[in-house]
Amino acid sequence: MGESFEMKKTLAILISTLMLCSMLPLGIVFAGNATYSITEYGGTNTVTVDGRWTTATEWTDAPHTWMSGNTTNSGKFAYKMDFNTYMLSWCVEFLTDTTNDAGDYWKICTDDSNTGGAAPQVGDFMIEITGHTTIKLYQGTGSGWAQQASAAEIQWSNTIGTSMWSSTPHWILEVQDLKTDGTMQEPNAPPTGLGIMAFDASNNQYTSFAPNAKANSPDSWGLVSTYSMDAVPEGFTFATVMIASCVAVMVGFVVLRKRQKA
Repeated sequence: MGESFEMKKTLAILISTLMLCSMLPLGIVFAGNATYSITEYGGTNTVTVDGRWTTATEWTDAPHTWMSGNTTNSGKFAYKMDFNTYMLSWCVEFLTDTTNDAGDYWKICTDDSNTGGAAPQVGDFMIEITGHTTIKLYQGTGSGWAQQASAAEIQWSNTIGTSMWSSTPHWILEVQDLKTDGTMQEPNAPPTGLGIMAFDASNNQYTSFAPNAKANSPDSWGLVSTYSMDAVPEGFTFATVMIASCVAVMVGFVVLRKRQKA
């Protein structure tokens, strides 16, 4: 009787795990999470805000996450924090945008308390860069965005060039919130909301994290789900963890069957 119960229990675990494994994405995101949730890591490599990879390792200490909208895998971004100064850094690349247009824009949105909502709340902030020349900082009001008087604590640069992510020239943006005057009031510990958007006016192409995210809708943004004091485990993602779990459960099931037959 006991052996029968244990067998049924093991089968239930195996079936549940295999069902979860079947939902894994085919593409593995570099140190990210394909369900639009990323981990916050402490930056260890120096960032020079010049709109290019100043060194080959400048952004390898942060998760690299794909963006998508009306073009597949057209954008990619990295995000990290200095755990000593709370300075935030982003690298955002529009891999298919090669032209300089007044209607181009970048938007980085944060939801510090992860309150979500159908409209930006007081704890939400947006960095907006238009035409590759002009930066504005906004804070949520509960119904929309209100421009802040200054964006002086935000350092940024964007250029067309190549990177470790693509050898084809494209737009690369680097942004740092220096935390010098507290205009952008954050960060709380994760979970926090994060939305990244970019628009290529010449081709009417849009790319974002999470896919189809909109600046005016915090519910549509991605999530910084947790943080880690460890180094980014290259290639070690949610998907690889689950694959390993699937293998472990199946191996355990086979071993148990052999023991029961013996």
